Amino acid sequence: MSSQMFQLPAKGRRIAFIGKGGSTKTHTLAHVRGHWARMGYPTGAIDSDQPGEDEDGSLYTWDQMCGGLVKDHRPVKAQYSALHLPGTIAEETPAGGLLGIDTGAWSNTPGGTHHSALAMSDLAVLCLQPAEGELHRSASVWLALKYLEDTTGRSPELVVLFTRTHHTAKANNDARLALEKRDITVLESSVPNQQGEHGYSRAFGKALDLADDDPMHKVAVEILTKVAIQ
Repeated sequence: MSSQMFQLPAKGRRIAFIGKGGSTKTHTLAHVRGHWARMGYPTGAIDSDQPGEDEDGSLYTWDQMCGGLVKDHRPVKAQYSALHLPGTIAEETPAGGLLGIDTGAWSNTPGGTHHSALAMSDLAVLCLQPAEGELHRSASVWLALKYLEDTTGRSPELVVLFTRTHHTAKANNDARLALEKRDITVLESSVPNQQGEHGYSRAFGKALDLADDDPMHKVAVEILTKVAIQ
């Protein structure tokens, strides 16, 4: 499959995936990047999730284990320094394509890697489980975006992506209504809670299994609509 559905600017687009640890942001970025490549877009990815001692960041490690998660595209670049991250983002953004930035567990720390990633991004995707106890995290993200706007004069658009969802759960609709009442955009597509043998939680370290009927394909397409030239 290789058929670009939307036009992107010559300079490319940058998308930061943010959220708490365990919010499926790494798996989401890995899969949607694969779908973007299938649609014919040049892609790149940066892992800015600071690893523990004697560890590499998970997206970078996954890419290394597979010999490249997205074949014939740029390998994942690891960059854990907030000082050097903006330069790496500029270098790794493919012309006319998409750069995904994986981040660590969300932290609203001025001068940290999250602020560096957001300051360089066109779109921020907040991966959020639609549970009442998780919704307060969006408030901290809005504060970070306001800080960037006040200090730099720009900030990325923010959208919420529900992850680890149960399609029959009333909590999904309740969470959507609660966020939309605060004028926060929630994507129509979502990432289901897949725990089986072929679920997203078991995908780490393996080659990507991509298909048009994969829920991640819908996520990839909807994100494209947010960054494409209108």
